[in-house]
Amino acid sequence: MEQIDIKDISGAILLTTLINEGCKRKFTLMKEDYIMLKFSLENPIYFKLGSYVECNFGLFEVCDLQKPAFNTNTAGYDYELRLDAYYWKWKNKIFKYTPETTGQEASWNLTAPLDVQVGIVLRNLKALGYAYKGQDFVFSIDSTVENKSQLMSYDNINILDACFEMAKKWDCECWVTENIIHFGRCESGDAVDFEIGKNVQEMSQSESQSTYATRIYAFGSTRNIPADYRPIDETVVVNGVVQRRLMLPEGTPYIDAYPDMTTEEAVEQVVIFDEVYPRRTGIMSDVTTIEVTDKVENEDGTTTEEKWNAYRFRDTGVNFSEKYILPGQELRIRFASGLLNGLEFAVKFNPEGKPEKLEDGGWNPEAQLWEIVRNEDYGRPLPGDVLFPQDGDEYVLSGWDSTKITELGLVDAAEQELKEKTEKYAAKSKIDPSTYGCTMMSNDAYREDGVHNFYSIGQKVNLINKAYFENGRQSRVIGFEFNLDLAYDSPIYTVGETAAYSRIGELEEKVESLTLKGQTYTGDGDSGVYVIRRNDSTPATDSNVYSALRSLVMFLRKDQADGTNFLLKFGKFIDSMIAGKGAGIYPDGRGQFERLEVRGSAVFKEIIYNRLNAQEGDTSYSENGVIESVALESDGTYTLKLRKRWENDFTAFQEGDIVYGIVNNLFSTGEYYASWMRVLSKNVPANSISVLSYPDSEVPGGKNYPPTELTIITRRGNAFNEDRQSYWYLSATTDKCLVWLEGVTKPVLEQNNYYMILGRLPNLDLFDNLPVNYKHSYIFARAGIFGELYRVDWQGLPVQELVDRGFWSAEVASSDNPYTNTQERADTVWHYGCKWKCLMTGTADEPQYAAAGWAMLEGNPEFTIGIGSTKGWYFDIETFSTTLYITGKLYNRDVTDHILDADVSWTRDTGNVSEDNAWAVKRAGAGKNLPLTIDDLGPNYTNMRVCTFKAQALLRDGQQFEVAENFVTF
Repeated sequence: MEQIDIKDISGAILLTTLINEGCKRKFTLMKEDYIMLKFSLENPIYFKLGSYVECNFGLFEVCDLQKPAFNTNTAGYDYELRLDAYYWKWKNKIFKYTPETTGQEASWNLTAPLDVQVGIVLRNLKALGYAYKGQDFVFSIDSTVENKSQLMSYDNINILDACFEMAKKWDCECWVTENIIHFGRCESGDAVDFEIGKNVQEMSQSESQSTYATRIYAFGSTRNIPADYRPIDETVVVNGVVQRRLMLPEGTPYIDAYPDMTTEEAVEQVVIFDEVYPRRTGIMSDVTTIEVTDKVENEDGTTTEEKWNAYRFRDTGVNFSEKYILPGQELRIRFASGLLNGLEFAVKFNPEGKPEKLEDGGWNPEAQLWEIVRNEDYGRPLPGDVLFPQDGDEYVLSGWDSTKITELGLVDAAEQELKEKTEKYAAKSKIDPSTYGCTMMSNDAYREDGVHNFYSIGQKVNLINKAYFENGRQSRVIGFEFNLDLAYDSPIYTVGETAAYSRIGELEEKVESLTLKGQTYTGDGDSGVYVIRRNDSTPATDSNVYSALRSLVMFLRKDQADGTNFLLKFGKFIDSMIAGKGAGIYPDGRGQFERLEVRGSAVFKEIIYNRLNAQEGDTSYSENGVIESVALESDGTYTLKLRKRWENDFTAFQEGDIVYGIVNNLFSTGEYYASWMRVLSKNVPANSISVLSYPDSEVPGGKNYPPTELTIITRRGNAFNEDRQSYWYLSATTDKCLVWLEGVTKPVLEQNNYYMILGRLPNLDLFDNLPVNYKHSYIFARAGIFGELYRVDWQGLPVQELVDRGFWSAEVASSDNPYTNTQERADTVWHYGCKWKCLMTGTADEPQYAAAGWAMLEGNPEFTIGIGSTKGWYFDIETFSTTLYITGKLYNRDVTDHILDADVSWTRDTGNVSEDNAWAVKRAGAGKNLPLTIDDLGPNYTNMRVCTFKAQALLRDGQQFEVAENFVTF
C-alpha cells in the first residue's frame, strides 16, 4: 500500500501515512478541488495553513484550520484532513486594486475588458509571492469569450471569488491547471461513450438550477416602446407581462422547441430578453467640448469652483425631435465602441434650445446636437480626460418612441431579433439541464501498467442510457470523485452542461448573458501552449504538447517492463509479403520479418506460404513424399522408406501408382535426371512402399535411373485404377503451362491424355493444322461450358461479330427486328453492290454516303465524276452554245448533291497558256455547271484541232475529302 507525506510550509515532513480506505480525490468545476486523507493518531498533530501534500494527483494545501475527532474506543484521534488544490488558498486573500502599494484599496470598481481584470489578479498573486513550482501564474481566455469592457464592482472579495465573479460576468467558466488560469468553456477531447451496462455501473440524475421548457413566451425590453405599441391581447398575457414590452411578431404568440406539440407536451416558461429592443446604432461626429463650472460648497461654508469639460456630438444619420421622447423617460445612450464601450450615460437633445425646423419646413441642422451628461456610476467622473467620446464612436439611444421614424423599420427588426433569440433559447431549454453522476465499472478504469483510464475535467462525453435519453446526449465532465487507495475502483464522474457554481463568499447570485463573438485572448507566458490530453484526437504540431498521462499511454517505457496492444515496427517497416521491408510484430501475435535465423529449433503448428507459394521447377498437385532411405531388394525391386511429416503421417501412395522424382545435383556432381517407378505395395506401419523401376524403353527420354534418398516423388497416374489416373501439374520449366491429364497408365504420355492446357501449348500433332504460335499462351480443353464469352483484340478492345442480314430493306429497318449495333455484334447489309455496317440500332437511314447510321465496309470506294452537256455532243460551230455539268459517284451512288460549288474548279487547255489561265480565273466561280459559248473555245479555235475542258471536284467527309477529275475535248 502506498504512503503519502504531509509536509509543513518549509518542506519538513510532519507525517507519513498510508493511503487508507476512505481517502478520496474530488473535483467539481468552480466549486471544490481537494483530496481528503483519513488516518488515526495516538497523539494529535496540528496541521497549520500551508501544510501540503504533493502526489500523483497534484499539489494540495491545508487552506482551513481543521481539528481531529477524539475516538473514545481507541483513545486516539481520527482525522479526515482536507487539503485543497494549491490555488484554493487564494480564497484567504483579499482582491486589491493596487496590491503593490500601501493603499491597497479592497472596495473598488473597474470598467475594463476581461484580460485587464485578470491582469490585476496576476498582480495580486505576484505581490503575494504565489507561484506554481517556480513559475508565475498566467491566464488564457479561449475563443468562446468576447473580451469586451464591462463594469465589475469588488467589495472586500477574495481573489478566488473574484475570478469566479469574472467568469459569471463574461458568461464563461474559470478553472486552473498548473500555472494557467483559464477562462472559457471547460471542454476538450473527442466524445467518449458513457454507456450504462457497458462501462457505466450506475447513472444517477441530479436536478439543475436551470429551467427545462419546451414552449417559450418571450418578451423584450421596455426601452423605446410606446404605450400604444400593441393592443392588449389577453391571449399573450402571461404572469401579467404585456403592454409595453417588445413582443414576438404578430401571429407568433410563443416559440415551441418541437414542431406540432400537443398541449400536454408543452412545458411553458416566460423569458424576458432585456437586451432586445428597437434600436439604431448611431455614429458620433463633430465631437466637441464646452467648459462647465460647478460650484462646490465646502464644509466651512465657502464655495469652490470646479471646472470640467462636457462633451457634445452630432449624428448626421438621423433627424431627431424632442417630440420623440417617451413621456416620463430620460434619453440615454450606451456606447457600442470606443473608449467608453459598454458604458451608459444620460444625454440632452438640443441643449441650446434652437428651433428644430427651418422656415421652409426642413430640419434645422443646428438643433441636431447632443450633450452627454457626466456621471460617477463607474467609480470616477465620466466622460473624463482618459475615457472620452471620439468621432466614429458607435452608440445606441434609448428613451424615445421607435415608431416615430417608420422608415427605419426598427420595431419589425427588433421583433424578428426577439424571435431568433427565443428560438435559440428554446433549443437550449429543451435540453435536459440535469447533471448525471456516472459510477464507472472498475474494469473500464483499470490498466495493468498503472496508468489507469481516468477522464479529465472537460472531457467530452456521450451519455447512453435508454432510461434517460432516447438517442443519447452529448455533454462533458464537470466533476469527478475517486478513491486514493484504489483509484480505479468505481470512479464517479459528474456529467452535465451547467457548472455547479459555488460562490465561496456567499455573494448574491446574478445571471446575465453575453453574445459570443469568437474572439481569442491569451495571457503572457506559456499559457498559449495547447496540451493534448487523453481521448483527444488533436494532431500533434510544433505548437502543442502531449500531457504526461497521454505520454505514458502512448510511448513504451525504457525504465521498466512495458507492452503495447498495437503493431510494433522495427526499421522502415512496410507490411507486405511481396514489397515489404523491415520487421513488425502485431498485437495478435503475428510477426513479419525479412529473414529468420534459428540456431536451435523452430516449432510450427502450421506453415502457410505467402499465398503466392513461389517455387522453382514444376509443381505437382498429387500424392507425394520424400524418400528417407532406399533399399535394393534381391528381386530387383526397391523398398523406399518415406519421411514422416508429423507423428501420425502415413503415405497415401496406392498399389499401381506411377510415381516419379527429379534429381538435380547440377551444382555439385552435375547430375539431372528423373526416376520412374510403379508402386507394387505399401507398408503403412513402416511408412514405406515397394516399387519397381520402369525399363529405359518405357520412360520419356529413353533412359531411367534408380531412386535416390531425399528425392521428392509424386504420383503421375495408375496402371489399372481409373480413379487414380488423373494428374494435375504446373510446369514452370519445360512446358510452361498448367496441365490436367486423364487416363495416365504409363510414364510416356499419349495425346489423348491431355484434357486441359492453360499456357503454352506442347508440340502435339492435334495442333499441327492450327495457326498456333507456340510462344503464345492458349486455353485448350476437351469441352467448355461458358456463361458469357467476350472477344477482344490485342489492345483489349471488344471485337464485334458482324452478322450479314442480306440486302438492305426499308421494311426491315422499320420492323420489330431492325438493324442493330451493340458492343458484341453489328448487322451488315448489301446495297448497290456495297457492304454496309450498321452504326446505330434502329436506324432508318438508307445505306449511302453521309448516312449517319451506316459505314461502308466493302465495295467500290472510289469517288468519280462525270461530265455531261445540256445540248448533247453534236454542235453547229456557228451557233455553238451549251452548259457542261458534273455528276459525282461514290459507293455506286450519286453524290452530286453533296459536292459544294466552291469545291469544283474548271480549267481549259487550248495550247495558249496565258489565254487559258485568264479564262480559268474568269470562270473560277462556275461551280458544278459551266455555260459555254463559241468564245469559250478560244480565239483561234477554228485553226486549232482541240479544246479541252477539265473539271476537278472535292467531296468532303468530315475532316477528310476525296478528289476526282475528268475532262472533255471539243
